[in-house]
Order: sequence, then C-alpha cells, then structure tokens
Amino acid sequence: MNKQLTLKAVRAALPLLMVAVALPAAAFNKNAYVANQVDNTVSVIDTTRNVVTASIPVGNTPLGVAVSPDGDKVYVTNASDNTVSVIKAATNAVVASIPVGGFPLGVTVSPDGRSAYVTNANDNTVSVIDTASYTVVNSLPVGNLPFAVAVGPTGRFIYTANEGENTVSVVDTRTKQLVASVPVGVAPIGLDVGPFGARVYVANQGSNSVSVIDTSSNTVKSTIATGNSSDAVAASLLGTRAYASNLADGTVSVIDAMSNKVIATVPVGVAPGPLAVSLPLGRVFVTNSGSNTVSVINPISNKVVATVTVGNAPSAIAVQPE
Repeated sequence: MNKQLTLKAVRAALPLLMVAVALPAAAFNKNAYVANQVDNTVSVIDTTRNVVTASIPVGNTPLGVAVSPDGDKVYVTNASDNTVSVIKAATNAVVASIPVGGFPLGVTVSPDGRSAYVTNANDNTVSVIDTASYTVVNSLPVGNLPFAVAVGPTGRFIYTANEGENTVSVVDTRTKQLVASVPVGVAPIGLDVGPFGARVYVANQGSNSVSVIDTSSNTVKSTIATGNSSDAVAASLLGTRAYASNLADGTVSVIDAMSNKVIATVPVGVAPGPLAVSLPLGRVFVTNSGSNTVSVINPISNKVVATVTVGNAPSAIAVQPE
C-alpha cells in the first residue's frame, strides 16, 4: 500500500484534532475557528452567540487549525499548497503564508507561543515554525503518515499520531530527538494531551477505540471502546472528561477520565470529526464534515444546545483561550 498521501486519496471528511492551548488571555477572545477543506476558507464563530461572523480565504485544502496561547494568531495548514496561513485574529486578515513540508495536516502551538509544530504526512516530519519570523527553523523526523500533533503543557514534548504505522511518536523539543514510539490502535489519526500532561488520548479510527498513554512511561495504560470510526479526541481542560467523535455513528463518546469508561453518547451531525473544548464557556464544539455544521455540546447535560452552519466539509476547529 502506498503510504504517500495525495489530494485524491484524502477522503471527503479527513479528520484532525486541533485544540488550542488554553492559557489566560485578553477578554475579547471569544471565537472559534473552523477550517473548511472544500471552500478553502476559515469560518469564524462568535462562541458567545454561536453565529458565524466572518469567512476568511486561506490556502487550498485547509485541514488543520490552531490558535496561539494569547488568542492573537490562528495557524491553518493548507494541504494542497504545502503552506501554513497565519491569520491575525483582531482583523481576520492573513498576514503570512509559510512553506512547510509535504501535505501538512496537523498544527499546534507551544505554550509559550514561540513555536508552531506542523505534521507533514508525505514527509514523515514535523516542521517547527518560529512564530516571530514566520519561518521554518527545524524539521523533526517522526513516524509514518503523521496526522495529528499535540504539545504537552510544559512544551517539552510533542506527540504525533502516525496513521501509517499505528504508533504515537514522542519528540523532545529541547534535544530535537525522537524519544519514544508508542504502539497504539489501528489507524490513529487524532490525539490530545491531558491538561496536566500525564496522559495522551489517541483516537484509533481502525479499531474504534481511544488509547490512553501514560506519559511518565510512554506506554498505553488503557484502551477504551468507543463508537465506530473514532476520529478525534479532546480532553477537558480540568482533566475529568475526554470526548471522542465517532465518524461513522454521528456521535460523540463522553469518557470519564478516572474510570476510563464511556459514560454517555451524544448524537451530533453527520460524520463528526475534530473537537475543541472551552472551559470558561463550558462547551464542547464538534465539526460535522458531512452536514457542514458545528455542534455545540453542554458537558453538564451532554446534549447539543446549538448547531452552527459553517463552510463546506469542516475539517478542524480551535477555540481562542478566553
């Protein structure tokens, strides 16, 4: 099987997990940003009203999005262009286009905001972007077909979900070295780090499960059965819950982080993918690539309280830290 990705090989609803790092920020931060892969746009959602307030043109086939810790910049991967668009949040203007590796998918920003990390699926690398100069300053080897990327709360380690070899790569950002390759389930394509850095949650689409990695030993400590085609996962910012979207079921599994069991299943839109969690708002935002919407879940009632129409085939979402 050819593990090199091309645009033709990407399914209509390519799932990614991009959740912004949550740190205190300015009071005006109230937006969610949704990458629409068919429209080549980013929808801006005012999360206080659950309405779209802007549509920003970016590059071709945007598949990943992340917000800087201060909420000032939004980074969008454009898979068909091999670039990352940088949006100034205050003006909704694209201020830079950064060349990266082959077929960029996932993106995350370091807790100090100085670096952005981008998975390049065709190169099996992570591009390291200096956010001050908008230039790539390093390229880090990881596993085969890296889809998603997440960074720990200290910024010391980054983690990539490698769909081509059923592993998670652990990279030390100080030494620039791969320190572990953790076997997980089949076709891992989404992951997130818990708020205290002790756990990494991995969505395994091919085995309908979420792997829970203990970061102190870099081993899987639990495997949680979810719905069909687990697409993406997001940890709550208090660490008590995790949320896994199930692409084939049109649902989100709510995981209790203490027992590592699914405690609720929430119906959402068609082909749900990446999610984002907002602590101050008390909401979970879910992209539905098959219905061109974002579902807004109340995590207390585990019910959808709003549905927001966005662009065509939403593929990633990130929220500003409030």
